[in-house]
Amino acid sequence: MALMSSSIQNNTGNSSATVPSSRTRTFRSGNTTIQLQEGQTLKGVVSDVHGNEITLSMEDGSSFTGKLPEASQYSIGQKAAFQITSLDQNTIYMKATGSAYLLDMEDTIEQALEEANLPKSERNLEVVRSLLQNQQSISRENILSSIRFCAQFPEADVHAVITMRRLNMPMTQASVQQFENYQNETHQLLQQMNTLGDSIGHMLASIGTQVPRLAKEVGTQLLQLALEGNPSLEERNLTGQQEQSVTGQNVEAAETKPENQQIEQEENMVLNETLPEGNVSESAKEVASPFAKMRQLLTTLTENAVGKSETDSVQNSNSRETFIHEQTGFILTPQERESFAAFLKDYPIADVVKQELIDGTMTARNFLETILKAFPEMTEEQAGKLLASKSFHAIVKGQFTSNWTISPEQLKEETGLDELYGKMSKQWDVLSKFSEQVLGKNIFTDVTNQAKSMNDNLDFMKLLNQTFQYIQLPLKMQGQNAHGDLYVMTRKESIKKNPDHLKVLLHLDMENLGTLDIQIAKENTAVSANFFVEEKNIMKLLERNMNLLSDAINEQGYAFTSELSLKEKQLDIIKDFMSADAPVGDIKRYNFDLRA
Repeated sequence: MALMSSSIQNNTGNSSATVPSSRTRTFRSGNTTIQLQEGQTLKGVVSDVHGNEITLSMEDGSSFTGKLPEASQYSIGQKAAFQITSLDQNTIYMKATGSAYLLDMEDTIEQALEEANLPKSERNLEVVRSLLQNQQSISRENILSSIRFCAQFPEADVHAVITMRRLNMPMTQASVQQFENYQNETHQLLQQMNTLGDSIGHMLASIGTQVPRLAKEVGTQLLQLALEGNPSLEERNLTGQQEQSVTGQNVEAAETKPENQQIEQEENMVLNETLPEGNVSESAKEVASPFAKMRQLLTTLTENAVGKSETDSVQNSNSRETFIHEQTGFILTPQERESFAAFLKDYPIADVVKQELIDGTMTARNFLETILKAFPEMTEEQAGKLLASKSFHAIVKGQFTSNWTISPEQLKEETGLDELYGKMSKQWDVLSKFSEQVLGKNIFTDVTNQAKSMNDNLDFMKLLNQTFQYIQLPLKMQGQNAHGDLYVMTRKESIKKNPDHLKVLLHLDMENLGTLDIQIAKENTAVSANFFVEEKNIMKLLERNMNLLSDAINEQGYAFTSELSLKEKQLDIIKDFMSADAPVGDIKRYNFDLRA
């Protein structure tokens, strides 16, 4: 029974307080009486906290709500103990007995379900557990409401549903699944790209071995999709270097360029006729927008401090370092290139192409363009065997991965990130419907489901950006691809008021540097960066390259300072970012009477 007229205050020993002579008093509320005595310790579970009001559900089944200046220091579900220092007619003077008497969460969860007359099913236990973890009321009403709400998503993780509800996030089956992915740290687009690339390889192998008569058709459609769009900046630079290194080739290249452009335009026209255009989501620019204000700073950082350190830590024997990501020398080992060139011996492919494949200098784009042109001259058997080849799968995967990743140099381009996300969205939409469009029915569920999930990931990032500013950065780094998360810690309202003040967090998962978190603050022309690393040797490696970063940023007109520290804990997207300063929502708190 709640004694709403009671007032609980900490007795701090103020001599001006009126101390009654009686040491025992009886408090009434309705038909219930509670007898309290000075020096008595009251123990119970904090069932609600609102402002300076706290509701304590005691061990005998009674409960009361009163005022406590330190109420905000307590959490719902926490066991608390207070000692009565003096009693007055309408006021109970109390003091906390310390923080050692804490809730055994599992006992409280079971107790809450018992008092609410609800079964202790595993899902009900999870609901109450999640309410406590989210600092939500565990009143009978709120437990029932939460159980009913979670029933709308029977396959979803309860904690994800309760947390999204607290954050007032729009909820669909797809968005809840994506929230779970972020919660479980399986959200990385780069990992999903790798899985999708493997699924495309399995699809090609199935067609090549089981229905070789469709190999040319399917191969043509897929390669046209993979080759869609412009070459990467690195490919363009490589082409320019190669043209300059070959005497007398510049004029010839200039003469043939219009013809090549015409061929590319014709191929794109064929692609648009044979494959669905794809829903290029408007979320591409919305997702990419947080990066704009920090583009130059972050690209300078990844190129100089992170990029140089990464290079320093790679063994010189790694032959991949001599190739760009798009070259077959990066995608295949020397042995694989030799074996694949021998496999292509009887195919209608020029010897110069096979030699460049062996050397590793040929790009995946140029090789797939060659295959695309050679398909009409191949037999069905040849086309089928080609689609079943693991080396062919690797080159196709390498081309798609190049389409979906971006280098620090490309990040400098104003539209670089927008184009990246636009290309990802369109190609994943096409792949999610590929087998249905090309073969007439959806028989390759892995490709379909993976591509759809990745587009759902983009939509979820758009959803996050309605409140938070966050984007994933699938990066092409020296000799590897790396996952990056960019968090804009300054809320949108603050940025509007003071656009010169900005705080971001760049989270990187690197092959050689491990996990790296970089907090960057910009105040007008002053820039500070705090690096958090996992090991001391990585810290020393960054220190050796920090002057490169400092010089590069100072040259841009900024005053730069930096600090390096060992990381104390891993970043948690849900707890450290989404939940930080998040709206609690319109979920009301209730007094929790254990006897209800």
